[in-house]
Amino acid sequence: MSTNAPRGLAVVTGASVGIGAATAEALHTAGYAVVSASRRLETIPVAATGITTHHLDVTDADSVAALARTVSEHPAPLTLLVNNAGIPTPAATIADSDVADWRANYDTNVIGSLQTSQALLAQLIDNRGHIVFIGSTVGRVAYERGAAYAASKHALAALVSTLRLELNGQPVRVTEIAPGMMRGDEKGGEFMRARFGGDQTAIDAVYQGVEHPLTPADIAECVLWCATRPAHVDIDLIEVRPLAQAAQHKVHRTS
Repeated sequence: MSTNAPRGLAVVTGASVGIGAATAEALHTAGYAVVSASRRLETIPVAATGITTHHLDVTDADSVAALARTVSEHPAPLTLLVNNAGIPTPAATIADSDVADWRANYDTNVIGSLQTSQALLAQLIDNRGHIVFIGSTVGRVAYERGAAYAASKHALAALVSTLRLELNGQPVRVTEIAPGMMRGDEKGGEFMRARFGGDQTAIDAVYQGVEHPLTPADIAECVLWCATRPAHVDIDLIEVRPLAQAAQHKVHRTS
């Protein structure tokens, strides 16, 4: 439930769709002032909530610096950064993959989170804040035809764990949330459409016989739970999967 006294300011990157949009909504409902940052402001669902929007390209240092200035001028203190911005790569074997896709993926998924964290870290330290990174179970166990994305999420996991070590003794919590099989909408979500080039047959095959994959709202609830623990409690890592998925390659299908 919203309150008249915000918990502070939360910045959510990649907030136009999926996990980012759901997280911004959940945090706003819980009483945070929220800045939803994305390259595509026109798709951010703000009409019902009044969430503040900000254009952000996490791969562009000037764009990230502009976000930091906007946040520093906000009346609410920055207490939460959710590094969610990320992109998939087209499904391809290592032999056939495009090096340009690897570079773009790493630039957004790793360097983007790095730049945003660097730019806002001083404010987060001042306000006893919290940084949440949206990783993936593929950041620990890879799968075929997904090496570029898996490599970027492995690198993100290393960034998170190293940052936690380096901030030890500072009043900043650091969390990674790593989702497993998730479906963003009835067509599979933007991530899967990009991964399979819009091939709906290939997308449907991923979810065949899985009645309840994770949803963006499920991950938003994880973010909110981590963020609202007592200040001395740091949730290092949540790996979250649908009940049907026991592991990366172990999925119960009813058909």
